[in-house]
Amino acid sequence: MEDVCISVCDGLKGLPEAINTVWERAVVQTCIVHLIRNTFRFAARQYREEVARDLRPVYTAPSEAAAKERFVAFSPKWGRQYPAITRLWEKRVE
Repeated sequence: MEDVCISVCDGLKGLPEAINTVWERAVVQTCIVHLIRNTFRFAARQYREEVARDLRPVYTAPSEAAAKERFVAFSPKWGRQYPAITRLWEKRVE
């Protein structure tokens, strides 16, 4: 393989850096399925369904701007109870 335009990975620590070392201009993004699964590591079982329902508008938004707006609506509700969830998503949108 000579060139990579985009790489979708599971968020494994160090993987984006390794990809960008080999393919400097490659865009690396986290797989949304892995991001959602990782979200539930931080939520109590009793709230997972509600968190999923509240998070769905974020990852199904028609644009990046719309997703950011929806995340702003999501954050106050769950950010206090589960700050790790909001940090996880904020880290991925940088």
